Amino acid sequence: MYIFCPRCSKKIAKKSESLYVCNHCGFHLYENPRPTNGLIAENEKGEILLVKRKDDPKKGYWDLPGGFVDMGETLEESFQREIKEELGVKVKNLKYLTSTADRYLYKGINLHTICFIFTGKLKGKELKIRDDISGFQFFPKDKIPFKRIAFTGVKKGIKYYLSSLK
Repeated sequence: MYIFCPRCSKKIAKKSESLYVCNHCGFHLYENPRPTNGLIAENEKGEILLVKRKDDPKKGYWDLPGGFVDMGETLEESFQREIKEELGVKVKNLKYLTSTADRYLYKGINLHTICFIFTGKLKGKELKIRDDISGFQFFPKDKIPFKRIAFTGVKKGIKYYLSSLK
């Protein structure tokens, strides 16, 4: 994915799946997964909230509310920002559930991601469609549209959550 060294601007060589080495200045560049987050939230009926993706990748597919963690943010701060941006509400009682490794194909680049999945309660009067989503819906636990969920890691996270309830 990288062609030039960020230190000296000479060509850089890929040595393994995650390591690039500059043969000119010796700089080692490690490609690490991009951190993302996903929130599993239920309504008062015990249904799980999914949001519909407004843009590619996977436009029109279902996803958990959440997104990428920005530089300088903690996971908790990124959840508050993402949920506010997407749904116009805050999150309370965040609890770590699991993490999943995945890939995110964006404009021809297949990025490695690691998704931190939390559970939590939505705090606000009503959900609003905002930012990166085109809709949202609460699904009964036995009617989750797994074939229309955008990412493998999100599917695994939801299945993990459902199995933990048994």
